[in-house]
Amino acid sequence: MNRITTTFGVGITSLALAFSIAAPVQAWHPKGGIVKEVQNVTAGGQIVDANDAAQAVSAKPGDTLKYVITVYNDGEENAQGHNDMVGTTIFDQLPAGVELIGDSTQRSVSYDLGRIKPGERTSREFTVKVVSSRDGDLIDNKACFTGDSEVNDAPQRGCDNATVKVSVPPVPVTPVTPVTPVTPAKPAAPATPQTLPSTGPESTVLGALASSLAAYGAVIAGRRLRK
Repeated sequence: MNRITTTFGVGITSLALAFSIAAPVQAWHPKGGIVKEVQNVTAGGQIVDANDAAQAVSAKPGDTLKYVITVYNDGEENAQGHNDMVGTTIFDQLPAGVELIGDSTQRSVSYDLGRIKPGERTSREFTVKVVSSRDGDLIDNKACFTGDSEVNDAPQRGCDNATVKVSVPPVPVTPVTPVTPVTPAKPAAPATPQTLPSTGPESTVLGALASSLAAYGAVIAGRRLRK
């Protein structure tokens, strides 16, 4: 009797071991991902997924930018929640060249997204001001996420980038209006001096000479009459 029981017990144990090897416990499979987009609010631009310099959004110093971070779960639907992504978080370290609007001293943002089921997408957004004044400066802003399955057997993580290129407008130069040279006026011709009666030594001499000639003429005329 004992021998039969022992044999039967060994058989059950072997069967259970064989079943466990043939049919392992199925792992849970969330499939997380992240997309980061940027929009130049000041310029009224479109929100785009600008991943590198070739796709960079142009911005001037002082412009307001809006970043939108979306985390999703592309795992297959599962009624038991085996493909849910839990403990999901976002972390974004702000790069040089921008400041968080509302608190310029805060240099990072983070969000606790919790559970994201298969097919779901969860987004968060924030705004910054461009403070870089270097023309052509590339501002690369990267956001990352982490998550896992309910039983912590499928860690999920990833990052995505959004790039902005600073464009400093040229300083306008005020045109200088040329000054038309002024032609100097011609000096007025000197007035012709009026002839004034002479009263100097010359006039005295001339007067005496004239008197002498008159007297001489009178003498000559008298002599002719006496003849």
